[in-house]
Amino acid sequence: MTVKIRFDKEVREYAKGEKVKDSLLKLTETALAEALENFHRRMIVLQGESMNKAKLAGILAGASAKVLSSLIDELIARKLRDESEGKVEVLYATDALGEGTFGRARYEEFRKHFDILAGENAELTKVTFKYTSDILGRTFDLLILDLSYDFSPNDLGRIIETVRGGGLIFVLTNPFEKWKNMWTGFHKNLVTPPYTIDDVKKRFNRRLIRKFEEHEGIYIVNAENQKLLKKPEKNKSQAKLPEREKIEIPEETRFPRELYELCLTNGQVEVLRNLEELIENDGMVVLTADRGRGKSVSVGIGVVGLALSSKRRRFRAVITAPELENVQSLFRFAKKSLEILGYKVKVVTEKNLIKELYAKGIGLRYYPPTQGYKKNADVYVLDEAAGIHVPILHKYLEKPKVIYSSTIHGYEGAGRGFSVKFLKKAKEKREFREIHLSVPIRYSSGDPIEKWLFDVLLLDAEPVPLTEEDYELIRKKEVYFEEPDLDDWFENDREDLKHFVGIYVLAHYRNRPSDVALLADAPHHEARVLRLKNGKIVCAIQIAKEGGIPKGVIEKMAKGYKPRGNIIPDMMVKHHYAKEFAKLKGYRVVRIATHPDAMDMGLGSKALELLIKEAEEKGYDWVGSGFGASEELIRFWIRNGFAVVHLSPSRNPVSGEYTAIVIKPISEKAKQIVKQANAEFRIRLLDWLGDTHRDLEPEIARWLFESPFGEAVDYPVHLTKTQIRRLEMFVGKVLTYDTVVDAVKPIVKLYFLDGWMRPYLDERQILLLIYRVLQAHTWEETAKFIDRTPLFTMIEVRDIIRGLWYYYKHIIKGFSS
Repeated sequence: MTVKIRFDKEVREYAKGEKVKDSLLKLTETALAEALENFHRRMIVLQGESMNKAKLAGILAGASAKVLSSLIDELIARKLRDESEGKVEVLYATDALGEGTFGRARYEEFRKHFDILAGENAELTKVTFKYTSDILGRTFDLLILDLSYDFSPNDLGRIIETVRGGGLIFVLTNPFEKWKNMWTGFHKNLVTPPYTIDDVKKRFNRRLIRKFEEHEGIYIVNAENQKLLKKPEKNKSQAKLPEREKIEIPEETRFPRELYELCLTNGQVEVLRNLEELIENDGMVVLTADRGRGKSVSVGIGVVGLALSSKRRRFRAVITAPELENVQSLFRFAKKSLEILGYKVKVVTEKNLIKELYAKGIGLRYYPPTQGYKKNADVYVLDEAAGIHVPILHKYLEKPKVIYSSTIHGYEGAGRGFSVKFLKKAKEKREFREIHLSVPIRYSSGDPIEKWLFDVLLLDAEPVPLTEEDYELIRKKEVYFEEPDLDDWFENDREDLKHFVGIYVLAHYRNRPSDVALLADAPHHEARVLRLKNGKIVCAIQIAKEGGIPKGVIEKMAKGYKPRGNIIPDMMVKHHYAKEFAKLKGYRVVRIATHPDAMDMGLGSKALELLIKEAEEKGYDWVGSGFGASEELIRFWIRNGFAVVHLSPSRNPVSGEYTAIVIKPISEKAKQIVKQANAEFRIRLLDWLGDTHRDLEPEIARWLFESPFGEAVDYPVHLTKTQIRRLEMFVGKVLTYDTVVDAVKPIVKLYFLDGWMRPYLDERQILLLIYRVLQAHTWEETAKFIDRTPLFTMIEVRDIIRGLWYYYKHIIKGFSS
């Protein structure tokens, strides 16, 4: 079917009355024709000062809605949209909608014109950037995106991707020359003492403007005089609606055929075929795709298929992802699948997001990643698995039936990082089937708006490839340290920026577009790189300059005030009462990552060494960092001379890790403060392990007690004469451990507070003391932990305590030989 895209007389008369130039209507016709012809999206940027841009957007969106409404039946017939979506869906997104706000005034101006033209042909949804999670999983034909005052890159990524192929996006902005030099609400959130708004950069806005001008499929209009600043290549008056690829459903299926008929690509059919293998057999399926390929949709349909094919009276599915918002498409299509098959579905929501689905004999429920593996279920689904920390992913490997689903490129996470860090090791533990979806569902391949979005937000950034010659340079440590010119990187779109961000995409478990904007614009954030002799970036560091806080602000901090940024000074003031530390200046390492193909070759340690050297030369007092405490990372920082000064009281709900803060002091003043803070932390940890951190992995706790200062903590231990006698009877095999715990614990505390002269214990003995004595686990739990019998475990604990007692008894207060 070929459709002429031309607005009717009513639209043109109305537009004429509102003084809308015919050239602008023709531009919209052309953009809509191109979008429909290719099942792509097109964007019209309206830049201007006044409400005029909202009026123009209302007229153009209303006119487009009238045309699209006449095509809906044909779009549905060609499976380019869902049967249940009989109206043109329009989204208006802005920074604020409160009474008296500029955002509200612009929205009302838009609404007035849109309602007159669109009428009942379209349904309008409004949303503020703060609540963009409310629209996840929904799809729109038209988007009016008001960027006149504020936005964050995360909002941009979410909102743009809700628009389907054949749709138009109207972007309202300030005049570009003004926008290049103005601060937004996002910028105001980057201000941290001692910086002011004048110190905030505007690199990201300038990048966004430049990308508007560079990419195809984007047309730019001066909203004041309606002059076309970026014209379309050619006016196309007709659009030929494309067809979806022909879906080939197998003749024999184990899932109901109605579920296969929901598939829009053959890739989705393949997913269902593979999930059918889990009906009778245990197994693991891994699904990867770029954004918009129907990955979550396929899993939602497939889980229902598994539920209906199960022989169990009650089928339970655990659904997990970094955030509840990540699984909304999965839940929506699971619900749709059940309803198509005649089931009555009960939905449980949380903040307007689906959290649980129930039908007769079927239950799907979302749990945070750190809780899901503890639940009993028939199948476990991990969506956006790249955003879940690797140790947590491994917890689910033990489950009989498990489905991992991960985005390769997108703000949710990094698929290759998921592959490099998790799948490589997973293959050693069990076999699995891996499926990759490549055909977009929301729009056709080659969509120019997707290309623009991936480029502007660096969603597809990857590190520079390494050759054998590069590895030789790495082995020889022929590298140099550099502070890159971020103005040059962002203004001139250097490949180094993509290589820098690409290292984070593959090395870290979670990346968001706003991380790039933070690097670009935050006054206290800077980049450092470790380059090979030939210039290739092999280690990326993002630092935040902290400290140097005015006295008045420090006093407020001591009373509870939390300044933006300054994470380490704030912690030192609140948890160690070290007000003097807040005056000192330091580097906080926000991120440090090595090229994924050059891990474990000493590059991270070399980069830290050179960063510390730079900080010292520039007169800074300390270098520190905060991170999720894994055994690997704690060991890395400790071995590079950093002291642990804090551990969060609760685990991160996504990574499942406690957050540790480490500092390497440089100046003498910092050394005094950090040394005392490290000693205090070790004293606290002794008791925290039996309470707050009783579930902390002993392998991590063991490294938290290590100190770069090498000195024993001044912490006198006193035992009464009776305690001493009972302790002697314990090591002499007269009394049992459970009757002398009060006397044993002080001796164990002495050991962990000792310095470089403490007696030697091997790794297993150290972990045994932490697990049984400090964390007070039962004999049965401890025996299982060290893979021995309870009796053997009791004997070994007695032997260890005997050695420690003979070593320390001469310095114990209360002891007399």
